[in-house]
Amino acid sequence: MSSPPRPTAEPAPSPVAAALATREAAWARRHLGIDKVAWLTTRSPDGRLQSSVISYFWDGETILVYSQPTAPKLRNIAQDPAVAFHLSGDAYGDHGLVMEGVAAVDPSVPPGNVHQGFREKHREPLAHSNMDPAEAAATFSVAIRIRPTRVRAW
Repeated sequence: MSSPPRPTAEPAPSPVAAALATREAAWARRHLGIDKVAWLTTRSPDGRLQSSVISYFWDGETILVYSQPTAPKLRNIAQDPAVAFHLSGDAYGDHGLVMEGVAAVDPSVPPGNVHQGFREKHREPLAHSNMDPAEAAATFSVAIRIRPTRVRAW
């Protein structure tokens, strides 16, 4: 006689997903989708922290950033993949988002003008800067994938 199949439990949400699912993170969830730029902090080989304004795309699990191939952030990430990503927050500091994570170049990602989510999110900023999407994709040709490991949202 065989035993009846045991129900399988739903996998527990990741700590990042759990942190973003809270009521306090409502502002962060909204702004991850609508904000066009954020800040990325990397550590240079001599230990100095370097922050850069970046365009990004949040896919619900990871952050996608495109970089110029000669940007210092790429050298920094190659030396130390630990990064911090944060949104600008609101005018009074009542709401904000900081994510710590691990970054790596991801050659499997299509160019920014082909990646549907990134292309749609950044159509307006490119027009504002009078940049052709194909030209921007050629200039910012290196895809960086950030996998968050810790989230602070308020």
